[in-house]
Formats: sequence, structure tokens, C-alpha cells
Amino acid sequence: MSGLPQGALVGFWELTGSSVHRRSRRVPAAGSGTLVYTAAGTVTTVMELHLERPLRLGRTFAYTGLFRVEGDEAVHRVGIGTWPFRPGQELRRRATLVDPDHLVLEPLHPGHGLSLSLTWRRTDTG
Repeated sequence: MSGLPQGALVGFWELTGSSVHRRSRRVPAAGSGTLVYTAAGTVTTVMELHLERPLRLGRTFAYTGLFRVEGDEAVHRVGIGTWPFRPGQELRRRATLVDPDHLVLEPLHPGHGLSLSLTWRRTDTG
């Protein structure tokens, strides 16, 4: 089983792209955000996401907590967050480093027929 190198996610990341699918159909989306992984094992993210029809959703999402790497998965354990993120909830994402400074996070189990793939660019190694 391949996996991410230890410490590969540590740093400050900016959202550069998003791909949203609802029930296998692409939904036009635009977003901005930041993602911070620390060497101490904490994760913090703030994102603003705007989805067009049929969802018409514009919302800011945020959470902070702990993270760990398991193989090619980034596992985020929410400590505190906005809706829909609940304390204690584990978010599992397939984490693909396209290169050392470009990261794609994809859900392993899309919820409510909604799948959100996020592309990040590292701006600092923290």
C-alpha cells in the first residue's frame, strides 16, 4: 500500500479549484479558502463555497481539530466547526499530492449524494 510521506501535508494551503457533483451530475461551483496542517497534528480550514443551480448555496464552512495520515488518506477529526461538521466527526479524504505543492482531497464516502473534490496549492511550508 502506498502512502503519503510523513509530514507531507504540513503547511499553509490555498484553495485553487473545486469540483462538485450531486448524484453524478456536475454542479457549477466557485470557492476560496485556506487549509493549515501543523507538525503537531492539527488541521484548520475555512472555506467559502458558492454552488449554482440546482443547489444555490453560498456558505462559509470552517472546522479545526486533529489530523493523521493513513496510507493515502488524510483523516480529519473535528474538534469544533460550523454546520455540517460535528465535534468528534471523522472526515476521511483521499489525499493525492500531484507534486509537493499541489494537493487534491476527495471524499471517500460522499454524503447525501454530494461529492466535493478540492485542489489546494501550498503557499508556505509552515
